[in-house]
Amino acid sequence: MKVLKEKISKHIKDNSILYIIILMSFMIGIASGSFTINTLNDIQKENMMKYINNFYVIISQMKIIPIEIFKQSVLNNFETTFVLWLLGATIIGIPFIFLVVGIRGFLLGFSIGFLINQLKYKGIIFALIAILPQNILVLISLFFISATCINFSMYILKNRRFNVNDLFSQFVTYTLIIYSAFSLMIVGGVFEAYITPNILYLLKNIIQ
Repeated sequence: MKVLKEKISKHIKDNSILYIIILMSFMIGIASGSFTINTLNDIQKENMMKYINNFYVIISQMKIIPIEIFKQSVLNNFETTFVLWLLGATIIGIPFIFLVVGIRGFLLGFSIGFLINQLKYKGIIFALIAILPQNILVLISLFFISATCINFSMYILKNRRFNVNDLFSQFVTYTLIIYSAFSLMIVGGVFEAYITPNILYLLKNIIQ
């Protein structure tokens, strides 16, 4: 455990500037998502509130199917991981990696911002319970994967006259690291599918 902590600490220290840029991309996305709420018209807001109200009904009646939520969560996060992995394996992928991170920030900012805008303090409670917990795990994985992809893309850029065997070895290592980190997103999916709905059910009288 101590060795692992030292490796994580060294990784973050060696890539501190990169993580700052990734975090900035994510925060810009969150801010953009939050501001976008002000551009929605009343009909769009009403349709989204109907969706949220239907979700409340499903929660209160415990009609949620955890395995379906888990599958969708894993699929969504796998698509993001696959795109990042693919971009990291190209020379021109770095700007698009930051874009993907920004888009994830936009979606999160929009979701939380809309809940707070429409439901006030109940929206804050809902976001803290239903959105943030699993996203903490997902975001840790997302940031690590993004940094790894950027580093590999830079490695390709700096070693364009590489040995094929060396490149293949590095690519295999790169792939294993990426999809090992993806496992943390799977844990987030388990939390979202099997734990969050039960917490929401217990607190349904507060958030309704």
